[in-house]
Amino acid sequence: MLLLTRKNRIKELCKSSGMTMEELANQLFVSSSTVSQWANGKRPPFDSTKWKEIADIFNVRIDYVMGLDRIDPEHYYEEEEK
Repeated sequence: MLLLTRKNRIKELCKSSGMTMEELANQLFVSSSTVSQWANGKRPPFDSTKWKEIADIFNVRIDYVMGLDRIDPEHYYEEEEK
């Protein structure tokens, strides 16, 4: 799997979970335009707790959401067991 950027990870996580960015925005108590800006790489979440909230919603590591971890979340636990 290619290392994706933050903007692609948020979009990809929404797409793979069947969640719209508007639904994500509602869960994070931010506007849908804010999530769109994050997803398009125009600005990162300034509140560091938002990274954790996004990771928790999608059940992935914060590093993955931030684009710092190359491990696909579907294979994360398989990799750790090796």
